[in-house]
Amino acid sequence: MQKKYKIACLGCSWTEGAGPEQLLSSTETYPYILNDWLKELGVEIQHMVNAGRSGSGVAFYPFTANYLLKEFDPDIFVLQITTHDRDIFPIDPIEDDRKKMNFGWDKEENNYYKVWDNNVNVIHLSPGFGASVSKHSKENRWESIVKNIWERKVLWKVSPELSYDNFKNYIATWWEQSKDTWYQKYYWYQQTYALIDQLEALGKKVIPFYWINHKPKLKTDLFPIRQYQSVENLFDDKTFKSLQIDDGYHFGKQGNTKLVQEFLGPQVLGTMK
Repeated sequence: MQKKYKIACLGCSWTEGAGPEQLLSSTETYPYILNDWLKELGVEIQHMVNAGRSGSGVAFYPFTANYLLKEFDPDIFVLQITTHDRDIFPIDPIEDDRKKMNFGWDKEENNYYKVWDNNVNVIHLSPGFGASVSKHSKENRWESIVKNIWERKVLWKVSPELSYDNFKNYIATWWEQSKDTWYQKYYWYQQTYALIDQLEALGKKVIPFYWINHKPKLKTDLFPIRQYQSVENLFDDKTFKSLQIDDGYHFGKQGNTKLVQEFLGPQVLGTMK
C-alpha cells in the first residue's frame, strides 16, 4: 500500500498568504498549490497543513511546531524562515485559561488544513509595529493595529495593569534598541537551527528555506552558519519583483505556483525517496 504523507508548512505571512488588503484565498497559497501539485503526480497526501502565521518570528515557531506534532504528527516540515528582526512579547493574563498556548485548525477541504494562532498570551513584534509607535520614526501605518492588540489582549486582562503608553513604549524600545543587536542575530540563527535539529532528531524530514536573501552577519564559534536556498535567489531580479503583489515581498497565485513548480515540489518529492 502506498504511503500517505503528512506535510506541514510553517512560516510567517509568506506562508499563510498575505495580500495587499487581506489574506489570500487558500487556493492562492503555496501550501495549497503544493498539495495539488503532489496529488497530480499521484502522491497520496493524508494532511497538508498551512501553519503560517502573519507577523510571527522564529521565536514563535517552536510553539507552532509543538502543536503540529501533537495534532497532525507531520512526516515532512516545510520551514519558511522569516527575517531576524522579529520577536515575541510574552504577557501573563489574569485568567488561567488565557495563560495556556491555544491553537486551532479548520479543515478547508478534503485533506487541506489551516492552523490558527488563537493565543492571547503572546504579542508578535515586527519592525512595522515598532516603527509605528516610535517617536523616532515617521511610520504610522500599524499604530491602530497595535492599539487594537492592546485592547484585545492587555486592557483589564493582565496584572499589574499595563497602560497603552507603557505598552507602546515597550514595543518602541524593542524596535529602537534590540531588534538588530548581536543578541537578536545570534538567537535568530540559534533558534532556527535548534528547531530544525530537534525535528530531525524526531525522525522528521525538514525543508528549510529563506524568502529573501538578506541575512545578518554573525561570527560565533558555537556553530557554523548554514546555507539554505532563498526564494529571491530562485529568480532573476526582474522576475522576483514581477511576482510580488505588495511591498512586503508577498507572492500571489502566480508566484506561489512558480515557487512550487521550480523549488518546493521537487524538494518535497526528494524527501520521499
